[in-house]
Formats: sequence, structure tokens, C-alpha cells
Amino acid sequence: MTAQPLRPSLPLRALTLTTRALLWLIVLAWLVFGAAWATLHLAIVPRIGELRPLLETRASALLGLPLRIGAIVAHDDGLLPSFELQEVLLFDRQGEPALYLPRVQATVSPRSLWNLGFEQLAIDRPELDVRRSAEGRLYVAGIEIDPSKTGDGRMANWVFSQTEWLITDGRVHWHDELRNAPPVALQQLDLRLHNVSHLHELRLDATPPAELGDRLSLRGSFREPLFFADAGDWQRWQGQLYAVFERVDISELRRHVPLPPELQLETAGGSGALRAWVDVDQGRVSA
Repeated sequence: MTAQPLRPSLPLRALTLTTRALLWLIVLAWLVFGAAWATLHLAIVPRIGELRPLLETRASALLGLPLRIGAIVAHDDGLLPSFELQEVLLFDRQGEPALYLPRVQATVSPRSLWNLGFEQLAIDRPELDVRRSAEGRLYVAGIEIDPSKTGDGRMANWVFSQTEWLITDGRVHWHDELRNAPPVALQQLDLRLHNVSHLHELRLDATPPAELGDRLSLRGSFREPLFFADAGDWQRWQGQLYAVFERVDISELRRHVPLPPELQLETAGGSGALRAWVDVDQGRVSA
């Protein structure tokens, strides 16, 4: 009587096939990473300066305004390179400079390469012009911002899909023609925006003019709907904002900002401390 050879059980065969599939996926991932690494180091890094006109054209088309880049430098001193954009200028529709970025440092990682983005974007000493017209229209760097209009959201999606934004020593000029208020410049502005999955963490610190008050701080924590794909649709966000002024001239602040009654104000005469906690639901302040 001939003995029948033992056959592996069904669970064992399934485990073997799964292990093989995982090994092939790992090999494929390494091949993709190797191809991306070779493309970066052999094709993009040596020619990054030549790509400047193309980047200017693409960015201008995306923003709808002229953008100029003084120079692009690649730092190839590790496994993954970083890129530095110098003397970036964005012009408004009248041809006047509306945004100036002396230096932008872009860092990549395997994760950011997979998502066609950046691990960190660090902007040093930017200058930004923000204006509200007499008709109540808001313009940021010459671009009209209208929350009531819904576009394709490509730019906002890209901004809130990058892992981290850092701004150091920035300057913002605020012109409010609607309230006929004098211009205000916020200096020494530092910002950190951290985006991971469906969560967004924000911290902003800035120094207003001395007659307005001391350094202010704004912090926010927001989340998107779990099964919503567009990171830039902030009108669906929920979260909380916290603002603090250790010393502020309330009467001077009211010239520039309408203060809702729910704000917690601790005042002595015309100046004092301002602390505010507000909830945000569907992109709107709810409390």
C-alpha cells in the first residue's frame, strides 16, 4: 500500500501565498522608491535651475497672478535633497508687489514623495499685503478671497495637504478701507501649521503696533469629516480657536476688529487683557 504524500493545509497555503505577496509588495515599494530617488538625484537636482521658468509659469497659472522666482538651489547632502527658492515675488492685478518671500526651504521625505508633496515648507521673513476694500471684498496678496464662492479648491487642498508649514519673522500689512481705519502692520510673525491625516493644528504669534498692545497669540485645533477627501474645504471643519492678548488697548482694537459680546474681556480703563475661546463648526464660529 503506497503512502499518500501530505498536503499542506488550506490555512498554511493561504499564509504562504500572503507572505509571498507581501514580499513582492515590499520589493515593488523599494523599486518605486529607488526610481523616485534616481529621478530626484539624477534628473531634477542637477537641472533644478533650468526648471525655474516652468515653475513660474505653472504657479502663475494656478494663482492667476504673475509670480517671479529669483533663483532655485538644490541641497543634495543626504538621502533626500531639499530645495531653496530665493527672492519670490507675487504681483497683484495692478502689477504691484503683493507678496515677497526672501527664502523658502522645501524638505521632502519618502512619505511626501509618495503624496507628491513636501514634508516641511519653511518660509523666512515673508511680507504679505492684506486689504479689505470699501465694498467689503477681501484681498490677500492681490487674490480675492470670497468664502461664498466654491471653486475647485486645488490651491487650498495643496496647502492643507503639506505636513508642516513654518513661517518665521514675517510681516503682514492690513489695510481696511471698509472701516476707514489706519493701516496696521503685524511684525515678528511666527506661524506653525501642522497637517496630519484629518487633523490641523495652528499656532500664530505676532507683534502689533505698540499703541495697539503687546504680542498676541492665536491657536487652533481643527478636524475634517473622517470620510471627506478634500483637505482644503475648511467650511466643513470643526474645532476650537483660542486667542490671547496680555495687554491690549480695547478702544484701539475696536477700530480694526468688531468684538463679539461672547469674548472674555478683562479691562481696566481703556486697556487690559483679552482672552477668547470660540468653537468652530462647519467653518463658522459657533460660540
